[in-house]
Amino acid sequence: MKSRHAYLDTEEQLNRQIAEHCLPEFAIAIMDVNDLKKVNDTTGHKAGDQYLRDACKIICNVFKHSPVFRVGGDEFAVIARNEDYLRIEELLGKMKDHNTDAIRSGGIVIACGMAKYENDASVALVFERADRNMYEDKKRLKAEQENN
Repeated sequence: MKSRHAYLDTEEQLNRQIAEHCLPEFAIAIMDVNDLKKVNDTTGHKAGDQYLRDACKIICNVFKHSPVFRVGGDEFAVIARNEDYLRIEELLGKMKDHNTDAIRSGGIVIACGMAKYENDASVALVFERADRNMYEDKKRLKAEQENN
């Protein structure tokens, strides 16, 4: 697990490649851990910290070949390149399968959104698309959880 600062360094490197017209192949997946506030409020911050560590393990086990960054309190970013970039849809399918099981069993649900670099002017634009997609997934997952 890498820090927000490490994410910003990686973003800067990718932005340089974009500016130099190297056109890197990458995708960004944004993950948001559902119900952290509820865990903190009902079982305490120590349990919330463990909840986040467990979520990190889930994300890192799916994206084994990509750096995973904690970019916010309960928000993570993955920059998928090379093998993980080529398999991004499959990896997102694994996250979806995990969430389906987690909703049934009361496990950790992790909303996920992804966007690929498509000759964007900056990495921030890819991040924004991924973030919007993550919020759509979060709404869908919340509705699913309420119906279970």
